[in-house]
Amino acid sequence: MALKYKLSEMSKVASEKEAEKVLDKPEGGFEVGQVTISDDGQRKSTIYKINNETGQVSWKIEQLPGYDLLYDELDELVSVAKRVYVKTKDDDKFRDFYEEARKLRNKVRTHLRNEYPDEYKRIVRISEEEIDEISTSAGAGAYLTKYAFKLPKKQKKIIPEGVGATLGPGPKASEDGVRDNAYVKQFKYKLVPKNKNGTYVQKGSGLEVKKLF
Repeated sequence: MALKYKLSEMSKVASEKEAEKVLDKPEGGFEVGQVTISDDGQRKSTIYKINNETGQVSWKIEQLPGYDLLYDELDELVSVAKRVYVKTKDDDKFRDFYEEARKLRNKVRTHLRNEYPDEYKRIVRISEEEIDEISTSAGAGAYLTKYAFKLPKKQKKIIPEGVGATLGPGPKASEDGVRDNAYVKQFKYKLVPKNKNGTYVQKGSGLEVKKLF
C-alpha cells in the first residue's frame, strides 16, 4: 500500500463575491462542508464557516499532490512524443521515447486506479465531461465559428448600386444591362432601345418592355 501524503493547511476569509472566483458555487449558494478541488488537483478547499450577517465565507485550503496535473501532463507528453517521432521517421530514438512515455503514462494510470480509486474516478469523470463538451460543440459545425453569420472584414464586398453591378465574375452591367458580352459582340444581338420617356420598346411589335428592377 502506498504511503499517504501529508497535507499542509491554510485558511482564507473573503466576501461571497470574492469566494466565487476560487470556489464552486452551487445554485442554492455556498454551504458549510462544501468541497472544491482546483482544476490541477493541487488544492482542496473546504468551507467551514459562513457569516449570516455579512455573507463572508471562510474556508481551509489543503495542498494536494496534484494527480490531475500529472495525469494531464503525461497525456500531453505522449501526444507530443508521438507527433515528433511521426515527423522524424528516420530517427528511431524518437519512436523509443514515445513508447517509453506511453508505458510510463499507463503505469501511472494503473497505480492511481489501484491505490487512489476515488481520485482516479474523479479525474476520469472530469476528462469524460470535457470530451463530451468538445464533441457536442463540434457537432454544431460552422455555426460556432466567429464568421458563422457574417463575413470577415477582408471578405466583405461593396456592391455598387445598379442592376447586377458587380455581383460576380464577367463583364459589369450598366443601367441598361450587360453590353459587353458574347451575345452582343459575337452573335450581334442588340439591346432593346428606349424611347424618350425611358421606356424600353421592342421595334415592330408595339409592345413596351417593362424593367423588373
